[in-house]
Amino acid sequence: MKNLSETDLERIGDEVDAMMERHKINPLMTALCAFLPKHFDYPAIEMVDEDDEQYEAAENFLRDALVKVAKREMAIGIWKNKNSYDEVA
Repeated sequence: MKNLSETDLERIGDEVDAMMERHKINPLMTALCAFLPKHFDYPAIEMVDEDDEQYEAAENFLRDALVKVAKREMAIGIWKNKNSYDEVA
């Protein structure tokens, strides 16, 4: 992952941004709102659901996670590509 080029990183960023734009609602917020009633009352949950900072934090967390996974996937693909040709030869 450390050796990915700037072009690779830009492509990953573009792909992740496209993934995030396909979802109208962040799945992390959906999961959070489903989880919270087990521990908190509705008025407090409603305040979380209306909190723009909470949504922004969830967006940032999701994007960072997707970028990390995409970097790993690309690095694994590069490694497999380099090593699979050695076996053929």
